[in-house]
Amino acid sequence: MAREQDVLVFHGAGEPRLRNGQVYWEPMLAQGLGDGYRIQAPRMPDPENPHYQAWADQIGAMLREVEPPILVGHSLGASVLLKYLASANPRPAYRGIFLVSTPFWKASMPEYALSPALLGKLPDLSPVFLYQSRDDEEVGVDHVEKYAKAMPQATVRILDGRGHEFNQVNFPELISDIRSLDLGKV
Repeated sequence: MAREQDVLVFHGAGEPRLRNGQVYWEPMLAQGLGDGYRIQAPRMPDPENPHYQAWADQIGAMLREVEPPILVGHSLGASVLLKYLASANPRPAYRGIFLVSTPFWKASMPEYALSPALLGKLPDLSPVFLYQSRDDEEVGVDHVEKYAKAMPQATVRILDGRGHEFNQVNFPELISDIRSLDLGKV
């Protein structure tokens, strides 16, 4: 029997929304991806008062526990994941990065902002997919445009009607993009 592909999902700030007792990303992705994938969407440390280092430590611990995973981040979880990967030396192995509603933090928020040196490391990340909804009232489309400029290798999907949370029954674009990965490569 083939080993399941790990998918790690990092939620945004605040208590994550639940569906059937799980962080909603778990059932949404499990239903869409089906057999062969193991979805883990842990509650991040102190989500009502998040701090980069505590979240980065949890991301690092989870990455050490699995074979090269597929990485999904939403909002603050996406920006912390991106900063963690840009900062890591050596960088942990992964199969793909999928970032949803990712805030592009200004230098006035140094805990989360990417320094110019870290921004310079983003083109080394691949494959990367960015998702943004035009009706997101928390993170505007200008944020994904800044990431697209910093990561010209990224696939960018601007969508309609998803809001900030992307709390939907299914997410066909994300499912299709994850399934497009060549899981034989790391």
